[in-house]
Amino acid sequence: MTEEQRRRAFQKVKTYSNNKFWSWMNFIHSRAYAKAEQHYLEAMDIVLQPKQKKAVMAKAKEIREQWDGMATVTLEDTEGAELQSLGV
Repeated sequence: MTEEQRRRAFQKVKTYSNNKFWSWMNFIHSRAYAKAEQHYLEAMDIVLQPKQKKAVMAKAKEIREQWDGMATVTLEDTEGAELQSLGV
């Protein structure tokens, strides 16, 4: 991204209302979360045995839900469903 593109994106975000800003933030975070999940699942497919992968996924869910207090977010519940349909 060039400096000019960054400046324009920043100016656009500054025009958002409070609700639109938080909706946009949820979209961006959902997209980042979906991409991160894709990366670690692909990595586990390459490196781990299926039983190990299942154990890692269970531990990640425990950490997210119990340690951090974050409920599981599904792509169907977020704007990430649109990204999933695009293959992101």
